Amino acid sequence: MPTVLGVHLLPSTGEFAYDAVAYQGGRVGCPMQPINTYFAPGGSKTDYSTAIDQLQAAHPECATVSIVCAWFANSLEAGACQVYPSTTYIGGEFQQASGAADEWRVSGLNQNSPGLIAPPTNGASFVYGGAPSDQSMVRCIRDLKERGFKVVFYPFLLMTAPGYPWRGLITHSPDVSAAATSAVAAFLGSAAPSQFTPDPINLTVAYSGSPTDYAYRRMILHYAWLCTIAGGVNLFMLGSELRGLETIRGPAWTPAGTTDGAGHAVWDYPFVAGLAQLAADVRSIFDGQGLTKNLSTLTNLIAYSADWSDWMGYQHPGANGQWPHLDSLWASPNVDLVGFDNYLPLSDWTTGDGGLDALNWLNPAPSGAWPPSASAMSGLGLSGAPTLYSLPYLKANIEGGEKFNWWYADGSNDGRGLDPNGSDLVVSLPEGDRLAQTRSPYYPGQQALANKQLRWWWLNAHQAIYDDGDGTGWTPHGPATEWAPQSKSIGFIEYGLPACDKATNQPNVFFDPKSSDSATPYWSIWQAIPGGGYEPQRDDTIAALALQAIYEYWCVDGNNATSAAGVPMASFAFSCVWAWDARPFPTFPLRADVWGDAGDWPAGNWLGGRGPALPPVAPSPAPSPGSYANFPTLATLGWSTHVKPRFATDVADHVSGRSTRRSRYAVAYYDVELTYDVLRADAAHAELQAVAGFFAEMGGAATPFWLAPPGLSSVNGQILGVGDGSATTFALARSYGTAAEPVAGTSGVAAVYENGVALSASLYSVTSGYAPQIVFATAPASGVVISADFGALWLCRFAEDIADLENFMTLLWAFRTVKLKTVRP
Repeated sequence: MPTVLGVHLLPSTGEFAYDAVAYQGGRVGCPMQPINTYFAPGGSKTDYSTAIDQLQAAHPECATVSIVCAWFANSLEAGACQVYPSTTYIGGEFQQASGAADEWRVSGLNQNSPGLIAPPTNGASFVYGGAPSDQSMVRCIRDLKERGFKVVFYPFLLMTAPGYPWRGLITHSPDVSAAATSAVAAFLGSAAPSQFTPDPINLTVAYSGSPTDYAYRRMILHYAWLCTIAGGVNLFMLGSELRGLETIRGPAWTPAGTTDGAGHAVWDYPFVAGLAQLAADVRSIFDGQGLTKNLSTLTNLIAYSADWSDWMGYQHPGANGQWPHLDSLWASPNVDLVGFDNYLPLSDWTTGDGGLDALNWLNPAPSGAWPPSASAMSGLGLSGAPTLYSLPYLKANIEGGEKFNWWYADGSNDGRGLDPNGSDLVVSLPEGDRLAQTRSPYYPGQQALANKQLRWWWLNAHQAIYDDGDGTGWTPHGPATEWAPQSKSIGFIEYGLPACDKATNQPNVFFDPKSSDSATPYWSIWQAIPGGGYEPQRDDTIAALALQAIYEYWCVDGNNATSAAGVPMASFAFSCVWAWDARPFPTFPLRADVWGDAGDWPAGNWLGGRGPALPPVAPSPAPSPGSYANFPTLATLGWSTHVKPRFATDVADHVSGRSTRRSRYAVAYYDVELTYDVLRADAAHAELQAVAGFFAEMGGAATPFWLAPPGLSSVNGQILGVGDGSATTFALARSYGTAAEPVAGTSGVAAVYENGVALSASLYSVTSGYAPQIVFATAPASGVVISADFGALWLCRFAEDIADLENFMTLLWAFRTVKLKTVRP
C-alpha cells in the first residue's frame, strides 16, 4: 500500500455527502428517504464518518484532507459561462434523521429559491449530485480538524456544457482585445467581500447581491467567508486548472510585454490579475476575522493550482514562444504556495518489448550540463530486466525522461484501436511522434519549456522564451518576471493516477464515458467485455507503485532542496493524492443505482478499496474429488464470448391448464462458447495445438478443469457477509444484481476488508479447492461488513465429446469456437 500524506475528498457534490449528521431528503412527489447513510442503513453514522474512519485505518500516515466542493459551469465561452450552485432537490425538502426540519443552503439560496438552474440529467437520473450544503461543509471542516487533519478547502468547477468537458477549456476567442477582457470580467463577476454576511447560527453565509449573480467571485468569496465560520482552514484554494481563462490576453499584450516599477516583465493577462485580486480579497476576509496567515503552523494560507501543462508558462498558438503568464500570481504577497496539479508522465512504455525506454534501460543516464545530447538523452542507467513495474524506473522519470530531457513534437491520443505493434490487442492509440517514438531534444536556455524542470524553475529567475527574429530561435528575451527564486515552496496540489494499464504513461487522463475528454493513457490495453464493447484494463499495481515512487523520491531519497531561509522546494504538507471518497467502500462503487459515477471506479483514481492487481497465479489444487488443470489462456480470445445460465426447469402440466414449475438447480449452470479471432498453428504461436492438446489431455468431455470466465473473473469489493462475533469462515460468492451465487474456485484472493479497510494477510487464510472460503484467525466483530477482491473460476468440461482428434481440430479451425459447460465436482 503506498504512503499517502494527503488526499482530496470526493465526490465534490451531494447535498449532505460530507456531513457527520444523518439526513433524509424528499424530491417533489417522493417520500423522504435517507441520503447519506447508505453504508449503515437505518443508523445515525453517516457515510462520510465511515469513510474517514476507513481513511485513518488504511492510511494512518495521512495528515491532510482537501475537501473538494463543487459548483457548476455551463459554457466554454467565458463571457457567457454561469458559475452556480444547485440541488437535485429543487422544490423538495430535507430533514435530519432525528426529525428536525432543515434545508439546503448555499450562498443565500435554498431548494425553493427562484432562478435555480437545474442540474443536468441522464434519463431519469442526475449526472451530478447537488452542491454541498453550507452547514455540512462547516461541520466537515470542524470534524476533520478535531480528528487532527490539516484541512484544505478546494472550490471546484464541474462542467455542465455539452459533452461535460474539462474546465480548463473555458476561454474566449479571439483574445488580445478589449472584448476578451470584458469576457473575463463577466466570468469573474462583481461580487465584493462586503456583500457577504456570515451566519454562525445556521452555518451559512448570506449574500446581498442578486440571488442569480452566478459568477466566479461569488463562489470564491462565499467559501472564504464560510471557512471563517468553521474557524479557518490550513489552505484555501482559489481554484485550479483554469488554463483557458489564465491564458486569455488583454489588448495590451505584446511578446515583450511591459515592465513594472521594479523593472520586471509583465503581460496583460486579465484572469491572472483577477486571481491576484481574489487572493487579496480572501486575505482581507481572513484577516478581518482574526485568521491571519501563519507560515510556521501552516494555517490560513492561500494558493491557486495550475494545470501541469502550463504551470511554468504557456505557448500561445501562432505566437512562436512561451510566456510565464502565472509568474505575477506566484509572486503575489497574498499567494503562499506555487501550486500545480502534477500529472506529469512517469514512463513512455509501449506494447511489445516496451519501446525505447526498454532499449535504453542499461545505457548511462544523462549527466553534467543540461540539455543532454540527442545521443545521450534517452539513457536511463538502470539495472536488471526492463519492466514498467520498477520503482527505480518510475523514479528516474520524475526528474528525467519526457518533458525533462526530451519531448514529443506531436503526441496526441488517437482513440482506441488495434495495437500498431502487432500484438492483436486493442489499445489507446498514440499518433505522430509518440507513435514513432521520435524524441526531440531541448536546447540551451529552454529549461522553462520542460515542465519537469521544477528544480531549475525554483532556483532561477524567469524570462519569456520566444523567437524575435534575431536568428537565435526560441531563446530567453527581455527582463526577468516578478518571481523571486526560492521564495515559496512548490506544492503538488493534486497528483495521482488512474488504476488502469500503463497509467504512468499519461496520468492526467480519466475514463468517464459521458465526457468528451474521456481517455485512457497512451498504449493502455482495453479488454473485451461480454456482450460486446471494451473497457479499460484495470491495474491497481502500477498506480500504487507510482504513488510510492513519488513519495519516496521527494520525501525519503534526499532529492528535495531547502533554501537558506528554510523554504523547502517541494512541499508535501499540501500535496494531496486524487482521491479518497466520502462514500465508503464497498458501498461505493457497488451502489450504481444511487451514484452515476460508480462505473468509473474500476479504472479511476480512487484510493479506497484498492490493492495490488490480482496475481496471475494458478488456482490452488483442489482436494477431493481431485485436482484440476487450467484451461489455456490465449491472447486471441475475441469479444464474442457467450455465457448462458441454465436451470433445467421441470414443468408439470395439469388438466386444468395450469402448470407447476421447479428448477432442478438452486444455482445456475452455464453454457460457455469461447470464440477466437484466430487460432494460429505456426511454431511461433501454436495456439491451435494448445487447445486441441488440452482437449486430448482432458479426454474430451471426461475431465473437468478450471476456467477464468472472460470479463467475469475479476471480482472487487464483493460483500461476503456480516460478522456476528463468532463466525470465522465466509464463503467466496459473487453478486449479480439482486442475485448471488457461490464461487467454484479462485485464482487468488488479493485483499480482504473489514468495513472497507484492507486487512493484513496474516489475519486470515483461504481454503483451497472447490467452494473456497476465507477463514479468520479471530471472528470479526458483530456488525462488521466483510468483503474481498479475488479472481473467480468456473469448473467446466468440454460440451462435446468427439473421439477423433483430427476432426476436432478441423472443426476448431473452421469455427474457432470452443463450447464448454460448468459442472459440479
